Amino acid sequence: MARPRSETARQRLLAAAVEILVVDGVASCTADEVARRSGVAKTTLYRHFGTIEALVFAVVEANVSATEAPDTGSLRGDLAEIHRRYLDMAGPQPARELFVWMVSKAIDDPTYREMFKKARVQPRGPTVIALQRAIARGEIDPGIDIEAAMHIIQGPLISQRIVDNSAVTDRELETMLDMITRALTAGP
Repeated sequence: MARPRSETARQRLLAAAVEILVVDGVASCTADEVARRSGVAKTTLYRHFGTIEALVFAVVEANVSATEAPDTGSLRGDLAEIHRRYLDMAGPQPARELFVWMVSKAIDDPTYREMFKKARVQPRGPTVIALQRAIARGEIDPGIDIEAAMHIIQGPLISQRIVDNSAVTDRELETMLDMITRALTAGP
């Protein structure tokens, strides 16, 4: 009979993976390295996550869900705070490489595509909560397609920061936020 999965071991695996991703980058996040840094056997890693890739996606998902949703009183204000946090996080090269890695995995494999989607569009993630608050305040249509809205919100920022690999100035961010807000608050 198999032993129950240890939550302590799971947390140690996640913590080791975070350390590797932040310091050394996604290419260094191997099962051997995670096992070495966490002190947890590779078999336990595979029992909890199935693959090293699934562990990496779990790290991203946990990071998004642990991020507190801002509540500025407006959709635009909330999105400004979320975007600024993202820009702070997406600045270092390892973070940009991780995002590109996730997109690449999502393109190549439907399983990873679902993991990426699950990490990106979380029911309690900050952007979804910002949209739900905007609905409650009457800023946007209650029938809005949340997943489509996520693409509208994240697309410009990801395109400029990750794809173009360029910094986003305050003015550019303000322009993006104006366009995003107009797109989401426009009537049918």
